[in-house]
Amino acid sequence: MRFPTMAWMLMVSCVVVGENFAFGQTPATQPTTRGAARGAGRGGGRGPISSSPREKLPFTNGDPAAINGALPTLFITGDSTAAKNNDADHRGWGAVLVDYFDAGKINLVNMAQGGASFPSYYASSWPRVIAAVRAGDFVIVEFGHNGGQLQGMGPETRPGQLRTGMGPMSVVHTYGWYVRTFIQDVRAKGATPIISSTTVRNMWTNPNGTFRDGTLTQQSPGYDPAADRIERGMGNLLPTGERTMLVWARQVSAEEKTAFVDHSDITADVFEKLGRVAVQKYFPADHTHTSTDGGVLNAEAFLAGLKGVADPLGTQTLIDDLNEKGKAIAAYKPVQGSR
Repeated sequence: MRFPTMAWMLMVSCVVVGENFAFGQTPATQPTTRGAARGAGRGGGRGPISSSPREKLPFTNGDPAAINGALPTLFITGDSTAAKNNDADHRGWGAVLVDYFDAGKINLVNMAQGGASFPSYYASSWPRVIAAVRAGDFVIVEFGHNGGQLQGMGPETRPGQLRTGMGPMSVVHTYGWYVRTFIQDVRAKGATPIISSTTVRNMWTNPNGTFRDGTLTQQSPGYDPAADRIERGMGNLLPTGERTMLVWARQVSAEEKTAFVDHSDITADVFEKLGRVAVQKYFPADHTHTSTDGGVLNAEAFLAGLKGVADPLGTQTLIDDLNEKGKAIAAYKPVQGSR
């Protein structure tokens, strides 16, 4: 089913009016004290300061052995922004993606790993993923928040740490090399790769304002909150306004004729529609990790983008495996003038 242009964005806009999440009646995360969250720091012993009814439901399975072997499997690979993690202040979108698929048609396995970069995941976790992948499966690939890779899309290598400033030394490749290699490895197993740009961080700009983690710290005369713009993608900023990792992921996907979901632009469009102040509740701990309801927003944004992918790139079968909740999400269409 095709949905009209802007339908998905219009559904999201109801959040502002009703203070409820856009699609599935999930109540918004409870009010938080952001300064207290940042002051406690990660791993500081505090309990989660956000809550969501979604926390009472099972999360996406993380064990590739715990599947129905008669069904195809959708694997999620990525970092902490997709992983289940340890609390409701750091809940990744892959943890709740199970809510949108028919368990009688497809398995879901969330193999996203906190702290993972392309190089570290390729060295430590990717072999386990590929060993589990079978013909007819699907693999989502979304990396970038933790750096580590070389710039560009070429064959260059150098010795380096597997994460930016962290991890053991190894041979490190370019961002584009990892995207291309993951695509080729998945296809070699008879499965379908889906490349995704990163989720966005709660980092904003405005010609007349200065921000820290979404909080306005300084403003000049003429400051207009309608001109607040959230960061889109990861990497260096290009003259076009895009960032390098987003561009490389999209370009390699096009060259390899692989499905590409622009998770960055989709969620950025949603957040800018909601407005900077309203978005703060989705980032209770820091500017990268979302609350559970933020994870729900990112999961639904991913599915909206998936529905916008043109065939014949192998994704229609996966879309057919959505349950009624998943089918209710409209296909994403870019917002004109959003960049």
